Amino acid sequence: MASSDDVRGFGWELHFESGNSDKFYRFIVVTGDQAIALGLHGSRNGDGQVGLLTTRITGAEALNQVVTRSRAKENKGYEVSREFTVFDLPVSLTGADDAKANAHQIARYFGKYARESGTELPNASHIPGSNF
Repeated sequence: MASSDDVRGFGWELHFESGNSDKFYRFIVVTGDQAIALGLHGSRNGDGQVGLLTTRITGAEALNQVVTRSRAKENKGYEVSREFTVFDLPVSLTGADDAKANAHQIARYFGKYARESGTELPNASHIPGSNF
């Protein structure tokens, strides 16, 4: 249940598997006074690395950035592994100056909510630390 100290986010994940390649790309938008566009990518069972991070933008700009990047990945053969998921996270994780340091924790909230809401598909990657 969300509290007044929570911020709304949403995201989805794509997966690509071909030959020796088995990787994901997570797309997350954090709303609030200053939105965050976040993209994490990496091998299927790892935390991944930050590949997209833009702060101090509007929600519309954040959405545009993640949708643009998502479409590019889909054009390369990535398929949905976590469907569109709305989630809440503590506002303490959403500061622009700490966004990169908090990126993996934000992804953990996304993973937890995706699993609980049924938007996590069988081909979803593991998100370490999302079982809280």
